[in-house]
Amino acid sequence: MAEQRSPAERINMTCFELSKEVADLECCAAEAGPLARTLLRVVGRVVIDTGVPGADPAVWENTEVMALQWIREALEPLGYDVRPLPDSGRPEVPDPSSAW
Repeated sequence: MAEQRSPAERINMTCFELSKEVADLECCAAEAGPLARTLLRVVGRVVIDTGVPGADPAVWENTEVMALQWIREALEPLGYDVRPLPDSGRPEVPDPSSAW
């Protein structure tokens, strides 16, 4: 009998499969494919870290930072950055190397 996957595991796998399909698309704008792939990767990671049965809320801080770093990486070629809103009380997104 096939192993039952949680909804989070299915979503993560679907995001992974879709990101492979996006890689094969010839988008009209060169930046579109990498952006879409990163967004799918972010969704998969957020869901698998937080949505599986028994997920530990303590991982959220690390997951959030990683997601913001990946989004920053995807936006940089487009000339954008990820920064907290003024007076939000949120910290700057660290560079990936500074968090390790």
